[in-house]
Amino acid sequence: MQESTHPISILKSNRWSVVWNTIAQSRLWIVLLTAIGSLSSVIYAHAPLVAFGAVAGTTLRPRRALGAAIAIWLANQLYGFGLRHYPQTAESLAWGLVMGLGTVLVTAIAALRPSFSQTTHRGHGIWVAIALLSGFLVFEGLVLSLGFLLTGSHVLTWAILARLLVKDVLWGLGLTVIHLGTAQFLIARDQAEPLC
Repeated sequence: MQESTHPISILKSNRWSVVWNTIAQSRLWIVLLTAIGSLSSVIYAHAPLVAFGAVAGTTLRPRRALGAAIAIWLANQLYGFGLRHYPQTAESLAWGLVMGLGTVLVTAIAALRPSFSQTTHRGHGIWVAIALLSGFLVFEGLVLSLGFLLTGSHVLTWAILARLLVKDVLWGLGLTVIHLGTAQFLIARDQAEPLC
């Protein structure tokens, strides 16, 4: 499929890139994403770290994405060990570290942002979905691996994995809608401004 060189197509792809960069550099977006992620620990003992890693990686520059994802993971750990009274054992700490590593890997995968994801909001949405699903496989693969190393088995059944996937997909979808809504607002605002 050949890319269009029509001036309107070029303008639209440049506009998405400009809007994405504006949001990616915005303090509001990184603070909002980190705050929502941190507060998700109040709702869930295990925050949807895959969703937050995937959305951070696809909506922020890599360094900022990793910072936001690590902050969300750290808030989840502090909340868990401080308020939920997770056992303070080597095994619990190992689980927390594996979840942190998984979050970083998901974010790094998402931050790859192939060229098709940088030209249109549709391409961006497709990449978010790919990053979310591949990130889920990596994250849960790490969890399963640690379970086998620590106990020789793991309690993650297909039903549990399905629930975790649904939770991460719903959170990822919600966060992506917020991000794309912000982008559409900026595009509409820019179109309303005179070009001169």
